[in-house]
Amino acid sequence: MKNKSKISKVETDMSNQNIMIIDGEKYILDRVTKKKISGVEHGDKMIWKRFNEKEYIDDLEIVVNAIKNKVSKEHLLKELLKEVDAKSLRRLVKRIKSHKPVQRQDGCLGFKIGDAYVQLVE
Repeated sequence: MKNKSKISKVETDMSNQNIMIIDGEKYILDRVTKKKISGVEHGDKMIWKRFNEKEYIDDLEIVVNAIKNKVSKEHLLKELLKEVDAKSLRRLVKRIKSHKPVQRQDGCLGFKIGDAYVQLVE
């Protein structure tokens, strides 16, 4: 029988559910292995690896710098707002026309306009 070390705490970061936190250490999904059962391919195991936050931030910066001039803020917002239902969008328009203040919400990126809120990214 294998010696199993005791894990005292496993969490998932709600702002980035691709990260699993085990005893304070961050892990990301590396790959999913597959196996065939009766000729049909099935997922077998999820392989996680330690999350290198510095490497991730560096990679993010490289990608952002490469594409930031390829899409306008307006185009990006229009695409994100397509996910907002018509009723919520109408509610935001009413608040904007009433000159309610617009506030950015971090974490789950969104905007609050008066008492109305729209989440753009989970």
